[in-house]
Amino acid sequence: MRKELLAVFSGFPEHHFSGEITKRLRAELIERRSIVFITACPLDYEQNDDDCDGMYQMFAEHGLSFEKHCVIDKRTEPEMAKELVQNADCIFLMGGGACEDQLNLISEKGCYEALIDCHAAIFGVSAGSMNMARKTVDFFESIEAFDGLGLTNITVSCHHDPEDTWRYEQTLRMSEGRTVYAMEDMSAFFIKRGRIDVVGTIYKAKDRQLKELTGEDIKELEQDEFRRVFDTIPDQFDKFRPRYSEELFTYLNTEAGIGPGKRVLEIGPGTGQATEPVLRTGCEYYAIELGQHLCSMMKEKYSELPNFNIVNDDFITHDFGDMKFDMIYSAATIQWIPETVAFTKTFDLLKPGGTLAMMLTSADYKSANEVLYTKIQKLYDRYYKPDIQYTHGKFRYTAAPEYGYTEVTRREFKGQRVFSADEYVAFCGTHSDHVVIPEPLRTEFFDGLRKAVLDAGNRIVFNDTYVLYITKKP
Repeated sequence: MRKELLAVFSGFPEHHFSGEITKRLRAELIERRSIVFITACPLDYEQNDDDCDGMYQMFAEHGLSFEKHCVIDKRTEPEMAKELVQNADCIFLMGGGACEDQLNLISEKGCYEALIDCHAAIFGVSAGSMNMARKTVDFFESIEAFDGLGLTNITVSCHHDPEDTWRYEQTLRMSEGRTVYAMEDMSAFFIKRGRIDVVGTIYKAKDRQLKELTGEDIKELEQDEFRRVFDTIPDQFDKFRPRYSEELFTYLNTEAGIGPGKRVLEIGPGTGQATEPVLRTGCEYYAIELGQHLCSMMKEKYSELPNFNIVNDDFITHDFGDMKFDMIYSAATIQWIPETVAFTKTFDLLKPGGTLAMMLTSADYKSANEVLYTKIQKLYDRYYKPDIQYTHGKFRYTAAPEYGYTEVTRREFKGQRVFSADEYVAFCGTHSDHVVIPEPLRTEFFDGLRKAVLDAGNRIVFNDTYVLYITKKP
């Protein structure tokens, strides 16, 4: 997601924003040249025009007027629809109709890619909110989950009312095997750079158990959204994230016996930092990548190769069917997955004798210039205050035998990177916990880092250790 802000609304029965929602909108909607509404009732032109004007007035009455407002429905020509989406400052997915009708309209008008790539704030209400999720469930259409737009992993049920017994029961049905967030009207999720703020009353429903959303639930959701932060910076990620040594891959491919006829799965390849040395062995390569933009970049690089396959989905929930692999590997990714899920699911997906390989980079910039290192540490002490704490460093790579694997072996390989001041700041901007440092601290922090490296001769050296953990399924 490149979006600065997502807002998931349930409904506004009085056709007005609440004071709390208005306050957030005023803080976020600085640029207000164009707002585009996308209908969930593609053929109801008169209603669409009325709803478009009515929703616009909800903004205008609070001093949030836009220079232009319009609605995309069946009348809109595809090229015009794409242009409207590309140039919008705010896109509002409307409700009042069927989820799949809205999704089909977006597809028919060729707006999906434009919607995913635009930098607008994206809001949804009712059916529009439900469609923002990776998985959508609409009990008016089907209790089975279907693919939404994938803007968030938060699956919602709107217009929740504890007194409405039929709707209450449908929400419980929706929660069988998945987590659903039941939203009362006038409630909202605001999602920005992995941070989630909640307005109003929202319930968490899972396995037919429903309880009001807690602070701990929100933290859990934030950690899930945090995994998607990398997708906001695909070009920067591709250019500056570290690669791994050829020596490492020579050892890995030999140890795992990878080549033609072998099936390999890479978890979370990003933009291919650890892909090509495995792909070029001629193996049957598969990848699963959570980020939509990262996945698109992978396709641009490798889709012409006959042995390349990738799916844009979440490893935690993806159904691989009866597929089995000779090797599963991850480069600085598996630690984002809960340990129990990571080891049990990879174990089930591997063939007997198959290899699980986990790699990461340990970077040392102290030994090359201790004075610069000390300056940078002082900047971290002053400015490193991310909105969301990174909690994924506790993954136990050597715990694999507790889940049925053989003993884990560890190998180390060496490398080096040299950055200019601008390159170093761009690299720091690819760390998820750096992306979510709030302004103005983030700008001050990065300016300080840039100056420190400039003062050191515009050069910072990283002596890297590439760590490889290998284990096998008996």
